[in-house]
Amino acid sequence: MPTRPPSAFDWFLMIFLAAIWGASFFFIKHSVAIYTPMQMAMWRMVFATVVYLPIAAVYWSKIDWRRWKPLVVVAFCGSAIPNLFFAIAQQHVNSSLAGVLNSLTPLFTLLIGTTFFAMNFSREKVLGVVIGLAGAIILVLFNASSGASGNAFFAALCVLATVCYAINANTVNTHLRDIPPAGIASAAFVITGGFFMIGLWLSGGWETAWQHPDGMKGLGYIFYLGAVGTVIGSILYYILIQRTSAIFATSVTYLLPIGAIAIGALDGEAISLIDMVGTAVILLGVYLARK
Repeated sequence: MPTRPPSAFDWFLMIFLAAIWGASFFFIKHSVAIYTPMQMAMWRMVFATVVYLPIAAVYWSKIDWRRWKPLVVVAFCGSAIPNLFFAIAQQHVNSSLAGVLNSLTPLFTLLIGTTFFAMNFSREKVLGVVIGLAGAIILVLFNASSGASGNAFFAALCVLATVCYAINANTVNTHLRDIPPAGIASAAFVITGGFFMIGLWLSGGWETAWQHPDGMKGLGYIFYLGAVGTVIGSILYYILIQRTSAIFATSVTYLLPIGAIAIGALDGEAISLIDMVGTAVILLGVYLARK
């Protein structure tokens, strides 16, 4: 599978994607205060499906529909299952811990890729993954202001979500590199969208939207998650995988804690020495993992 070192544009994509997905933790936290995790996940997938339909129409002739199996993997492992797991977990796990656990994605991508997808790896890639993960842990667990905490069972759901992300990244990298990124994402939801619409009805999400006093407000949060976090985020993510590698693309999860600190700084929070050390370690890890 051909890969190349990331360009300046690839680094820009990664930073932009980190900003989009970093904000998602905020919207998840507020939406599950109104909707159940299942309702939130189903609304998010339905919104994504609706936005994807016209995109799928544009790319219809460029999609190899015979590869429906990896496309189904993309829909469920890349979006539906981890979205549900994070929604459930964030009722009991705070955003800081969810963010650092999300940083396990590159590690699982490497482990699953080398075990099941014949991924080529180098000493630099392995070292970069380990260093990046260490930086994320430093940034969150050793930062007193983060207050990282949560129930072990629900933290484990976050870990399982990252396993799903890793399977998704390797599937795209191995089986779908030649399909346009927008075609990959939209085709996956065309195939599975009906399941999410049924799931929305069975979960009672439709009734909650109209009966809960903050139902419409909650839909606003979820629309961001579906239209921006899932649709735009997924397309940019698959572009990044196809332009570089699964390891480099999944390293975006290391940047999410940095984004949280940056947002906090803009809000008047102080940046400590440990913040700067953790950020430097993460950037070193991402730099090494790019090779």
